Amino acid sequence: MSSVRKLLLLASGWMTIAAPITFAQAGAVPDVTASKPYVPTLAFDVASIRESAVADSYDVSGSFAPHSSSLRVTNFDAMNLLSMAYGVRWDQISGMPNWSAMFNIQAKSDSAADERLARLSKGQERLEQQHMLQVLLADRFKLKVRWETREGPAYDLLLSKNGSKMQETKDKPRSPEEIKAWGGQSIPPLYQRGDSRVGFDLVAHGCSMSDIVETLAGQFGHPVIDKTGLTGKYDFILRYHGTLLSDRKADDMDPVPTLDTAIQNQLGLKLKPTKGPVQILVIDHIEKPSEN
Repeated sequence: MSSVRKLLLLASGWMTIAAPITFAQAGAVPDVTASKPYVPTLAFDVASIRESAVADSYDVSGSFAPHSSSLRVTNFDAMNLLSMAYGVRWDQISGMPNWSAMFNIQAKSDSAADERLARLSKGQERLEQQHMLQVLLADRFKLKVRWETREGPAYDLLLSKNGSKMQETKDKPRSPEEIKAWGGQSIPPLYQRGDSRVGFDLVAHGCSMSDIVETLAGQFGHPVIDKTGLTGKYDFILRYHGTLLSDRKADDMDPVPTLDTAIQNQLGLKLKPTKGPVQILVIDHIEKPSEN
């Protein structure tokens, strides 16, 4: 499969970044304001799935319209679809066949579903949208999954020797360029922009440590546990290219630092490898869907 060269405006917490999960309901995000776990029930009324044409590079995107049952996915492979549907990182998915296929999906429910979603909390809305995609994957991809708990690699996120370098959030308006790039949609507190050929920026406006931990877990492919003690909200633009310094060749002269180096030099944070329990989504069965 041709490499995916560009991934713009990747927001924390939805496409491929893990979210908290209640394992009685696969993909569930607990609603801490509710006395009982929220049980999603919505499904798509109509869905179109087509395999992407082979190309040298791909623009990759996928999201629900805000407060809506309308889903549009462009050039997602099965791993991205599972990650989005169940709120897990790629390293939490086991048993995926070696497919070289990407898919374009458009799906939606009816106006009653949209009205219901608009009345829900953010966590409940995500649960419903994940449930809709889970049902679609079970129907069209014949997906069957189960959960297992395994011990695996993890990271502790600590303060570096000289402490945090992050700036506390200031009430600064978004730039016209940033607003235009997001097409008038709500801009998340932490998101990624850039190009894998030259590097990425992690852009933070009022992001919390939970936003940072969630994003780093997605980037490093392992759970990240916040042990910094920081409780504020922060603004920064972190520039990086690649993930681990150990992955670079000795003669690599790229002036843009890898992510593990950038968070220490630019944010005053550091990652310490550790071990911990990891929830794994095990694929028992999956098929390529027929197009329609």
